Amino acid sequence: MRKIQCVILVFMLMSIVGCSQQYQAERSLYKAVRLSKDIIATPDAVPPSQFNKAIEAYTFVFEKYPETLIGRKARMAMGSLYVAKKEYAKSREVFKKMLELYPDDKAVAIEARFSIGKSYELEGLWDNALAEYTGIIRKYPDTQAAFDLPIYIARYYEKQKDIPARNAAYLKAIEHYRSSAEKYPNTDMGFLAESMIVTCYMNQEDWVMALETIEKLLADYPMAKTVVLSLRTAADISVRELKNPQRAIDIFNRFMEKNPKHPLNESIKKGLEAFKNVSAN
Repeated sequence: MRKIQCVILVFMLMSIVGCSQQYQAERSLYKAVRLSKDIIATPDAVPPSQFNKAIEAYTFVFEKYPETLIGRKARMAMGSLYVAKKEYAKSREVFKKMLELYPDDKAVAIEARFSIGKSYELEGLWDNALAEYTGIIRKYPDTQAAFDLPIYIARYYEKQKDIPARNAAYLKAIEHYRSSAEKYPNTDMGFLAESMIVTCYMNQEDWVMALETIEKLLADYPMAKTVVLSLRTAADISVRELKNPQRAIDIFNRFMEKNPKHPLNESIKKGLEAFKNVSAN
């Protein structure tokens, strides 16, 4: 009985020590964040002494708690601090160190590589940034980052008013999403991929292809929570962009034909009546 009590006591003490260390780590990180708050907001107005104190505070946290989530957050935050001060090369040193220290942590790798890419982008070295972004897409194709980045790249070219590059980027994005949709049919991943294809066509104002993709999305995922939104989008494109309400009417009818027992059919029928009036006018 005494042995059992001793074991329980040891576990209790270990738990208390663990909680205490977590609390101390969080407090240390909080102090570092407070020191860096003004640097992030107005980096040029902050004296070097305050910047150095913030760097020292983050360094203390990740050196004292290297294997904890708090320690990792501190190192990433320090890299972001260098970015705010436009010390891009130093920021990349920090982010690359993260890749060395945690080679098996996918979340850390993605965040670090994106941060490296962003530092290059802010420095005006787009080709280097693009290499990091496309590297993430290739290595981690089934992650949220790999779904966000293709459109992010296309929008970069759009901001630069480089239309040929933008169109090429959207074409690559659609190929990427289509591959994922085919790889993961009837899954959340497949649904997201098809939805992203719709976004690509809409961003390019390719309304015909956007409509076709919406109809495919409705056919493949008729019970998705976004069915109403998809139907409304199809209606808006048909009426406002293509000036052809009949396109929406046809999509609505085909949806009901393929899904005769769908719970939304009664609402869709009411919507059809409104479209028929628009079409008649």
